[in-house]
Amino acid sequence: MESIVYANTDQLDKVAELLKGYPVSAVKTLNHVFARAGDTVRVELGRQIPKVFGAPQKEIKDALNSGRRKVRTVQGAVGEGTVSVEVVGRPLTAVRFKHTPSVPPSVAAKERAASGKKSRNPRRYQARVMIYRDRGMLTLGPVAGSDGKNKSVFLASTGTKNPVKVPYIFFYRTGQIEGGGREGIKPVVSLSVPQMVTNEKVAKPLTEKVNETISKRLLHELDQEFGNLGTNLKAGGTL
Repeated sequence: MESIVYANTDQLDKVAELLKGYPVSAVKTLNHVFARAGDTVRVELGRQIPKVFGAPQKEIKDALNSGRRKVRTVQGAVGEGTVSVEVVGRPLTAVRFKHTPSVPPSVAAKERAASGKKSRNPRRYQARVMIYRDRGMLTLGPVAGSDGKNKSVFLASTGTKNPVKVPYIFFYRTGQIEGGGREGIKPVVSLSVPQMVTNEKVAKPLTEKVNETISKRLLHELDQEFGNLGTNLKAGGTL
């Protein structure tokens, strides 16, 4: 799944035209601008998404660094100033959002015992998650299994030691018997980062920030490569 943030390319088109006689410098300048645009999207996603959705900034950052999701800048042919920033990735597991419990009750009981506190027996619990901030915490499940029975959602360990990946995930039983005679399980997934980008309250400030970054970076790169060319073009009304 992907979502595309389109930048206003008027300035880039003008610069590409102005630098036709300097192809090497033109490519270098535009590539630096495109790279900064991609970096801006990564940072701004972490700022804007938590304002609308229940996913904390750290979770969005970790999700983008997990290798399963990425931000990439796509440009037109050499000499063209077109640019778009694509946000690509699969749906997030529900635990990337604010949720309860934070750890399985059995794990919590062991932690209490290890700290010298009275241990509580693991009990049945209701998994809850906040996907949209304005809707609050909502109950997860039950989920209909293939055997026609409703399946409770439960929190279980993923076994990972990687700090970027989540240590626990909400699962539900599928109703299908798999190898070893055990009932299969599947993770509970939610929205993807690309889906969240399409939300108007995220997309509008994100696009505005990308355009602002491109404008500033373009002037900087032109000044660096051609000695204040960007500043002079802006002063003259060309940019």
